[in-house]
Amino acid sequence: MSNSKFIPALRFKWLTPLYDFFLAVTMPEKKIKQNLIKAANIYVGAKLLDFGCGTATLTIMAKRLSPEAKVTGIDIDTEILDKAAKKIKEEKLDILLLDYDGKYLPFQHNAFDRVISCLVFHHLDTDIKQTMLAEIFRVMNKDGLLLIADFGRSRSWVQRTLFNIIRGLDGFKSTDANARGLLPEMISDAGFENVGIKNRFKTMFGEVQIISAEKI
Repeated sequence: MSNSKFIPALRFKWLTPLYDFFLAVTMPEKKIKQNLIKAANIYVGAKLLDFGCGTATLTIMAKRLSPEAKVTGIDIDTEILDKAAKKIKEEKLDILLLDYDGKYLPFQHNAFDRVISCLVFHHLDTDIKQTMLAEIFRVMNKDGLLLIADFGRSRSWVQRTLFNIIRGLDGFKSTDANARGLLPEMISDAGFENVGIKNRFKTMFGEVQIISAEKI
């Protein structure tokens, strides 16, 4: 996936400035992200990567709650990273932001103890999901934890129906694995163990699930 082909936040670049507001009014964003960070169990000195950090809302929350952690955010969208950089500067936090080519993460093997990601994977086509999960596995330390919050297949037909709204916006191809509930299986296929859904949140656009996995 080249930079020219990625799906920006809210699909269209002219909507990117509205991304934070959109999340705030359509789903329990703060509650989801608080639960995600809590499940990550970020310890003092841990090296943390926020994959697909976007405007850095989650990245900043993680740094605030774990100020001694070494926090890095990465995203393919340079425009949204500019927005993230401004927020981080205002907060006066020590967070490293990087962009990447959508194919390989620019880190050595075993570079991170924790990797978190929120509402990113439903933007990625299935083959890119597989590539990125393999890359995350590569850059994660032994005994590391991966926490992903994203849309998944709900037991509720209402939530499954609502997810079609997002599918229409972000594309049916990229959201197919999420709609079919295949993300946990894909995480396992990448080499992770003890993969499971820790939390489920009903939203206006379908069910968001927090998936936990370990590199053993």
